[in-house]
Amino acid sequence: MLKNRVLYYLINLVFMVAALCFIDYGMLPNIHFEWPMVIGVIMLFLLIHAARFMRMYLVLLEDLIRPRRFLQLYIKTTFVSSLIPFKIGEVYKMYCYEEETDNTLKGIMSVLIEKYFDAMVLCMFMVPYAIINRVLSPLLVILLVFMICVIVVYFSFGSTYKYLNKFLICRATGRKSLLFLRMLEFGNKTYEEVKNTLKGRFVLLLFLSIIAWISEGLLFTMINAGDGGVSFGAIFNYVNDVFLGVANAAFGYYSAMLVAMFLIVLIVLYGRKYLGDANKERRDLWWA
Repeated sequence: MLKNRVLYYLINLVFMVAALCFIDYGMLPNIHFEWPMVIGVIMLFLLIHAARFMRMYLVLLEDLIRPRRFLQLYIKTTFVSSLIPFKIGEVYKMYCYEEETDNTLKGIMSVLIEKYFDAMVLCMFMVPYAIINRVLSPLLVILLVFMICVIVVYFSFGSTYKYLNKFLICRATGRKSLLFLRMLEFGNKTYEEVKNTLKGRFVLLLFLSIIAWISEGLLFTMINAGDGGVSFGAIFNYVNDVFLGVANAAFGYYSAMLVAMFLIVLIVLYGRKYLGDANKERRDLWWA
């Protein structure tokens, strides 16, 4: 157990340091806002992450993670995944949720479900724009293929599993058949995990995703409004960059806000924990 804890802390440290290294510190001193804009940007930023926090909390609702503990998880995983390019940080997010739930499949599937709802919302906005302007981005192609594959597999898996399972048990023999049966059972376990996660929450998860991405678009518009206005095409390109984890026009602002949010929340959470432990120790000494 101690060895696993040491490994866990070491992996956290490596990813935190890597995230800090990817911040463009040269941009941060040049960030200037008028106060009304500062308030608007902060409110939108908080709304984005409140929606995404609630979405992931709903996905992992059955694991009964304490809200304060989940906030720590959300802050550090969002910090890493937002700053490390090309979504490498998503692997770290999967690892953290896996460790917290003690379920490898749950850790992986929770992040994939989150990405699926992001893909669904982005397609709602990007497909009409692509059709009207005859612009087809690589991201949109990837999202459409991903969504179509998931939908086909999800709605066809139940009947396919029953047929193949019955066929293999009744007809097939040999090691290959046993291996295929194990793979089929793993697929069914994954399917049931996703099905139970989405049960009764699909509409709410979609609603929270829509709020998060509309707020993201408004935030980008507000940040870049001083440069002569923002076109829908610019937002389209921005969303494309954000989803793929590529540095974009608002990256410096995001870096500043993420660093601030990360530090403030961790100081408050761990500060309260430290003070609580210190007070408990003083009370124990007094009674002794």
